[in-house]
Amino acid sequence: MNKQEFALFASALRTYYPREKILPNTQAMELWFSQLQDIPYKVAEVTLNKWVATNKWSPSIADIREQAAGITQGEAKDWGEAWREVLNAVHAYGSYQQVEAMESLDELTRQAVKRVGYMSICMSENIATERANFRMVYEQLLQRQKQDAQVPPKLKALMSNMPMLLGEGGE
Repeated sequence: MNKQEFALFASALRTYYPREKILPNTQAMELWFSQLQDIPYKVAEVTLNKWVATNKWSPSIADIREQAAGITQGEAKDWGEAWREVLNAVHAYGSYQQVEAMESLDELTRQAVKRVGYMSICMSENIATERANFRMVYEQLLQRQKQDAQVPPKLKALMSNMPMLLGEGGE
């Protein structure tokens, strides 16, 4: 979003939450704009409308980024839905068609299954243990994915270059 669009967004935010004295000065506006400018205006507008409909208090920058990421990426399936897909793949492909079974899963579910072990799931005599392990791994991966989606692209680039900037780039 550009500065003009951000001004509209900020005005709406202050109007929705007049008691909170949010964005009180130019410096606050500049800081918020620098953190939110990569979000398209329409997404920011929908995000704010959703926030206002479901929350009594004004959002933080992190709240806005989290909601915007959820809107643009869609809601991820929960671990239970993913586990059902794993069991369906095991039943459909068995232990002899592991490649095909793994290809039938979405990327996040596939990563979780790799960590738990496809063959461990197939051959398990106590599937509840595999289910518990899958749940733990899947929820960790999902949390990491959500957090990664919230980080602005410029900050990601800066963070990836940080080892080189600090002289730790494998010299």
